[in-house]
Parts: sequence; structure tokens; C-alpha cells
Amino acid sequence: MTRIPEDRMSVLLSAYEYELGSCFRCPRKGTQVTRIGEIRSEEGETPLHACRECVQELLVMHERSMERMDTRPRVIQFPRTPRGVEAD
Repeated sequence: MTRIPEDRMSVLLSAYEYELGSCFRCPRKGTQVTRIGEIRSEEGETPLHACRECVQELLVMHERSMERMDTRPRVIQFPRTPRGVEAD
């Protein structure tokens, strides 16, 4: 199993902004979650939030998949609409 060094994992986990909410991956509710992405469809956008434990699992999964690739994918940052503000 791929391991991310603890100091690196701490830095990665602390880079997220957390708020109280529900995790989309596990049954935790009323816990610290962070927005990790969204599902977009013709009907709109549904934000995805994950708890710290699930974010850690996703980071390990990501590292594992990167080890199997010849080159790292290019990161594309999409603009986000601030919470409480409607998109045009």
C-alpha cells in the first residue's frame, strides 16, 4: 500500500478549509468536512464534501494512481462561486 509521509499528509490535510457538515463518502454527519469537488449536470452543480478521514483516503488513492502513470496530469483550476452567491 502506498504511504504518504506523515508530515506531507499533515500539510495536505491542513490546506483544506473545514466546516461542519456531512460527508458524501461515509455516514458521518455534523463533522468537519471540506469541499473536494462537485458533480455538474444540466440541472446544475452539486457540491461534494468529505470528512478529514475520507480526504486522507482519497489522497492515498490519488498517490497510488499517480505511481501507475508515466506523467502527472495537468491540474486545471475551475473558478468557484463563493457560497451564498448565485451564479449568473
